[in-house]
Amino acid sequence: MDKYQNKFIYNEIWTLTFGAAFQRANVYVKGAKDDYKKNFKKYLQEYIETNILPEYQNNSRIDDLTHLKQIKRISEASDKYRKSAILSNHKLNFGVSQKLLNLLLKYVWCLFGYPEPPHFPLDRRIQESLIDLARNSNVSPRAIISWTQMTESDDYMAIIEYIRSNFLNDQTLAQFELEHFERRRNQS
Repeated sequence: MDKYQNKFIYNEIWTLTFGAAFQRANVYVKGAKDDYKKNFKKYLQEYIETNILPEYQNNSRIDDLTHLKQIKRISEASDKYRKSAILSNHKLNFGVSQKLLNLLLKYVWCLFGYPEPPHFPLDRRIQESLIDLARNSNVSPRAIISWTQMTESDDYMAIIEYIRSNFLNDQTLAQFELEHFERRRNQS
């Protein structure tokens, strides 16, 4: 892949990642100017590429605690835009930050051979899939928790642990999500 192809693919990944992480989360205040949104995304992309991704690119064994800290770093970095008053909660909450990082890691793992991500993008669709899976496995289903409203890691980790305890078998979390993501697509 030449540098232009690589740049094109990375730009597409970022477009998809921001779209998925921001679309239902009401990230911006009503009337936020497009220029400010564009600058915010550019800043966040540069921050993640410089400060977060290298940790994953060079390390195939990121543990839960380290991963949670990286998600929180994204939320804290977004706080830089508090004074611009474009973010509805003054910064990205934990749920939006996890979706942003986990989806980005999934893309670079699948496309560029990065190490396998420790978790996966936790959203409503995977949680709905878990309910069906629980019913078919005689496991008590969990209530769906809105990822867009998660402010801390507790609810997120409770879902991760629920999956680990009940469904993984010989799979990793990332492998489990890919399999169930594909099943969801085929059922639609």
